[in-house]
Amino acid sequence: MFKIYCDGASRSNPGEASIGVSIQKNNIEVGNVYRKIGIASNNVAEYQALIEGLKYCILNGIDEVEIFLDSKLVVEQMNKNYKVKSENLINLFNEAQQLTSQIRSIKLTHIRRENNKRADELANKALDL
Repeated sequence: MFKIYCDGASRSNPGEASIGVSIQKNNIEVGNVYRKIGIASNNVAEYQALIEGLKYCILNGIDEVEIFLDSKLVVEQMNKNYKVKSENLINLFNEAQQLTSQIRSIKLTHIRRENNKRADELANKALDL
């Protein structure tokens, strides 16, 4: 099974923002994505990272995946345990939900920040470019 670790970063929140995504199979990184996304809040960056990970799955025919994020807010909203109240997150939430519907088996899991080091490293690498 594939595992995808996603993280968003924002300096000044909102500020210069980026995403980092590590795609792993059997605990070996088989792909990654990192890039700046402009000025955004940390929550927007977290959603953008998730969306990028979902798009990677769809483009590469990955139909069984576990996705890890250190954003409890995004995970709980995506799992429909929290309502999306922020206007600037609604469209991102809807896009992410639409993408998840294209993947046969998906699980989104919240992890502690220290367990999401590779995605964090990629997001910070993008900010430093």
